[in-house]
Amino acid sequence: MKEKKEIKRDLLDKFRAIGAEAGDTLPGKWLEAVYLPRLSSEEKKLFKKAVQELVAIGILEPVEGADLNLRLTGKGEHLLYGSESARSLREAETSREWFEFSGNET
Repeated sequence: MKEKKEIKRDLLDKFRAIGAEAGDTLPGKWLEAVYLPRLSSEEKKLFKKAVQELVAIGILEPVEGADLNLRLTGKGEHLLYGSESARSLREAETSREWFEFSGNET
């Protein structure tokens, strides 16, 4: 059985997998046709709580309409990619050779 934390991770991983940015939504009907049918009735209750928590802390927003969907916020985008950007910059800096030629060597 999935825990609430796993459900949150599944949702955020899906946004990451599609390269979502702030304002982007999940692929049409993905929640209803693909994700939710795989969950048990207990997991569906946890899904609702997980979504409520992600919305309450400003990571996701519900999308108005007939279909169930979610939108990534700016805060959510930063959560998904902010640390990755910092990490890749840090890796680029540390991967530079410790000795650099200045052009004045003879």
